[in-house]
Amino acid sequence: MSSPLPDPGADSPGPPFPPPDARSVEGVEGFTCDGSSRHPRLLADATALLDAELPDPRFVDTAHLRWTYHDNPDGPAWERYHYVADPRVGHLLVAHYANLPRSWRGPGGVRSPGVWSQNAVTRSGHQRARHFTRLGLEIYAEAADAGRSFAVGVTNERSTGAVVRYMGWHLVGPLPVCVVAPLARPVRHGEGRAVTTDWLQSPDFDEFAALVDRHPVGAWATDWRPEVLRWRLAAPHVHYRVDVFDEVAVVSTRSRWGPVPAAVVLKIFPLVAGTAPVDATRAVAAVARAHRAVFAVYAGFNRSVRVRGVRPPRRIQPSPLNLVVRALDPGVDHDTLELDTFEFLDMDAY
Repeated sequence: MSSPLPDPGADSPGPPFPPPDARSVEGVEGFTCDGSSRHPRLLADATALLDAELPDPRFVDTAHLRWTYHDNPDGPAWERYHYVADPRVGHLLVAHYANLPRSWRGPGGVRSPGVWSQNAVTRSGHQRARHFTRLGLEIYAEAADAGRSFAVGVTNERSTGAVVRYMGWHLVGPLPVCVVAPLARPVRHGEGRAVTTDWLQSPDFDEFAALVDRHPVGAWATDWRPEVLRWRLAAPHVHYRVDVFDEVAVVSTRSRWGPVPAAVVLKIFPLVAGTAPVDATRAVAAVARAHRAVFAVYAGFNRSVRVRGVRPPRRIQPSPLNLVVRALDPGVDHDTLELDTFEFLDMDAY
């Protein structure tokens, strides 16, 4: 049972905190916010917590979370923030979690409103309180009430067992990873360009968005409508590149594997008619050369695309991931739920 908290006054500059969306939970220390107040401290504290526990250059400021949670054309995120009393800062954020609305497309052009699970983080020393489990179950219930069908997420090895056992997720399996060297025979290159704000607002982008994600799918995949693709490629603090070849279009970014520069393939859009898989290996190799990278990394799967390369053992992968799904609608059987495509652009890794 929960109840609204009285406002004890601000413990930091800015609007009074806790915000109006704060509520206590019986038997749980502290209070939980659902983000509906849009209090500026919530995103600031969540960004700091994510950067402390899961360091990433994108967490240099609150722009990334604001874009993620508030700007999504499919709608605002379901958010949770749990605070406990702290003598140094008054209230300390110890757990945060969010789910984003996402539209899935399936065979025959059918669409289904679902969600994407993101930014599950608990402060070190507070894991035993199991805040994440409670926050997650609250979010899933809200998303189900809003008519969402199923959720998709990725987990690391350490957390997979817990989300399956306590939170109702189904393990699909390890996310495959393929490494491609820029040594394949050259492929005729079409147009390659950096993604910029101006390009995203240009007729050239409109033409690109109308070209991609038109191939048939045999199971569920993200529905990359033009407005969703524009939003995804506008992520703050990330630099993307788009290359269009005869048979595929590739979205990529540049990263490093230790000291070695690497091209990361985020998405491959087949551009040909028919259902036979397109071999995108030479296109991926060309993207690696365009980034002046030693190799390219492609993670995930796409039934319409084939990428040939070396599959590194999971023990040497920097952060091996597992793909999980969860039914929200009682009519969905997540044990038989299939995804046609799942790649880096479908998640929040880059």
